[in-house]
Amino acid sequence: MNLSETWQTWLHVITAPGEPTFEAERQKPQATLTTALIWMLIAGVIAAVLGFIQAAVAAGAAQGTIGQIIATADLPPETRAALEQLLNSGALSILTGGASLTSIIMVPIGFLVSTAIYFVIAKLLGGTGDFGRYAYLNASFGAPLTILSSILSVIPFLGCITIFVGIYQIVLTYYSTKVEHNLTSGRALIVVLLPLIVVLLLVFCFVFFVLGAILTIPVQSN
Repeated sequence: MNLSETWQTWLHVITAPGEPTFEAERQKPQATLTTALIWMLIAGVIAAVLGFIQAAVAAGAAQGTIGQIIATADLPPETRAALEQLLNSGALSILTGGASLTSIIMVPIGFLVSTAIYFVIAKLLGGTGDFGRYAYLNASFGAPLTILSSILSVIPFLGCITIFVGIYQIVLTYYSTKVEHNLTSGRALIVVLLPLIVVLLLVFCFVFFVLGAILTIPVQSN
């Protein structure tokens, strides 16, 4: 599949969501795990490049603030000199920029893990789909939406829109799950929402645990 065909597929799936669209996509000969991984790797590279640029800009802005803090802090001369040398070496930019480059690996890995989780739940609920085709269907919207989210994150004041992009991705996952696994609407909805509910419960438990630990810390009076 060349670049033009890839772009047309992504655009069609995103702008014309629904069971007929995914039914047509799953019949294509390129509906394989290999195609899915290539698409997600492309998305990972683009996300990494955009993330590197964003991190470099943020690090440059933070460097000035940190420098002022070091200059005004009550520190021994040797410590201040060492911190200023570390700051001027560009270590902050290298660290933040390097961390963003992990998207090249983490995007495909995260995609495989999430697809596998959906696939297992669907199978437990009687799904009959093929993992390779299912991965292809999910990548047909997962890759372009990942790129879109990366672009929005770089643009100031537009990062919040990525929340709606994530919601839309859940909707598309519902359609791909229902079509590939031949599930009822209710069971396809369970497949998509169950992992989200589990994650939210884990986050809630963690926040509750942290707040509980903070509240139990004894307050020392003067």
